[in-house]
Amino acid sequence: MGAQADVEIAAPGAAVLWTGILTGPIAWAADLMVRYSLVHWSCGMQQTMVLKLISSLTLVLVIAGGVVAWRALVRTPSRAATDGGRPVDRGRFMALLGVLTSGLFALVVVAGAVPQWIFDACR
Repeated sequence: MGAQADVEIAAPGAAVLWTGILTGPIAWAADLMVRYSLVHWSCGMQQTMVLKLISSLTLVLVIAGGVVAWRALVRTPSRAATDGGRPVDRGRFMALLGVLTSGLFALVVVAGAVPQWIFDACR
């Protein structure tokens, strides 16, 4: 038969997909908790740069989660549906969700960091 064989492309692994989805919200929650707990110390020691560094590192972490999700999305076939029941369909949906979640939480981290970059965090 001269027909081309239909090769099923494997979906990205569950750990990769969940990493892409959960990195943003977990990093944002950790950022909020750590910055809140360090405000008193950083103002007392006049080390407000620590708070800015934490937000910057959080943004890098969220972007890394987005890159993981993007690479998973690229590895799934573009013809895979996002509402199907096959593993490759679920993989595409989860990868797309990870990209969107990472974008949203990158925006949230930046929105939370802008006031501390513009205004003095200790006043």
